[in-house]
Amino acid sequence: MNTIEKVNRVITNKNVQNAFYNLYDRWEDEGRYEDINDYGKALFKAISKNCPYVGATYVGVTEAPFGVMFGIDNATYYIYATVNGGYLTLNCKTL
Repeated sequence: MNTIEKVNRVITNKNVQNAFYNLYDRWEDEGRYEDINDYGKALFKAISKNCPYVGATYVGVTEAPFGVMFGIDNATYYIYATVNGGYLTLNCKTL
């Protein structure tokens, strides 16, 4: 499996998507009271639990946009959420 296939497996995994949506929603409600790093760890836990075969490593988390950075095969990727037309979408790019 090449790197692009690994990243695609992460962003298309339903459990990872659900964790992302749930944590984003919670962050919108509770973010001013909670540590963003806890959210990053929870997002990465969803990635490593549901996609252990990709060998991802945790890099960091961002508040705006809400997202998590992780490494695969010596490259860093960033999955982040945006709201478009009332729908939450996940985006991914390399850093």
